[in-house]
Amino acid sequence: MPTCDVVIPNDVFAAARDTIGAFFEPISRIDRDTAARDFLDVSKSLKRAEILERYATLRGSKVLEIGSGFGTNVAAWILEFGIDGYGVEPSSQGFDGGYAASRRLLAANGVDPERITSAVGEHLPFPDQSFDIVYSANVLEHTNEPERVLAEAVRVLRPGGTLHMEIPNHLSYFEGHYLLLQPPLVNRRILPAWVSLLGRDSTFSKTLQTQINPIWCRRVLRKIDATHPLEIVSFGEDIFLERLSRPFQFEAEGVSSRLRTLIRGLQFVNRWNWIGALIVAARGYYPMYVTVRRRPSR
Repeated sequence: MPTCDVVIPNDVFAAARDTIGAFFEPISRIDRDTAARDFLDVSKSLKRAEILERYATLRGSKVLEIGSGFGTNVAAWILEFGIDGYGVEPSSQGFDGGYAASRRLLAANGVDPERITSAVGEHLPFPDQSFDIVYSANVLEHTNEPERVLAEAVRVLRPGGTLHMEIPNHLSYFEGHYLLLQPPLVNRRILPAWVSLLGRDSTFSKTLQTQINPIWCRRVLRKIDATHPLEIVSFGEDIFLERLSRPFQFEAEGVSSRLRTLIRGLQFVNRWNWIGALIVAARGYYPMYVTVRRRPSR
């Protein structure tokens, strides 16, 4: 895997620690410094690029990231792959601090900070058919109107372009914000009740769009297909099966500390990946990598 030396200024790390790190500290029970290191870890940007490049060519592409956070993906992909990269991040909505800090991070790495725009996924400030690739990671479940975000992402995608989103699957066994095992969420009241039963504050869980799962995604994409023809490429089942069949590499230090023993136990008894096949059949794989390609208009 390539390496990329993205400079993380001290004030950007402090901003991540004091905003998103502090916000999630009581939710995930991961200390804010560890959370900030995980969030700003540029090696995750390169791993995400490796997955994305299964479906599209990054080098030389015009790329939009919806929910660009603190700018690590945009900076790393510009520097490593030479993309014409842009990001949108709201400047005052929930996880404030990312917009300003991402612009400082880009400037510190010699990238024009104007490539990050203050906007939300429901209202992308770009013309139709502007991008070769639209990307997002762990954002859709935090939006107010996830269906509209998907529709907007497809609107700004060029024919032949690729939309690739990493999204929690709420039919799965794992809740990635609280770092808890969970039952499948077939109703939006389940997660708050489950979190409360385990003695945790359920306030944040009520804000999550827990209707998002493979069934929901397929239904929404079919609706979008009526106006913008799409090809559904993958929901990430293949990646889940691959990961479960070989030594597991965790992206985040906090997640690794919680799930390492469980995953090793599963892999010990998972001969011929039969457990993975059952989980996929039940649509419980985690996360989803929703990948679609925009077709030319009918």
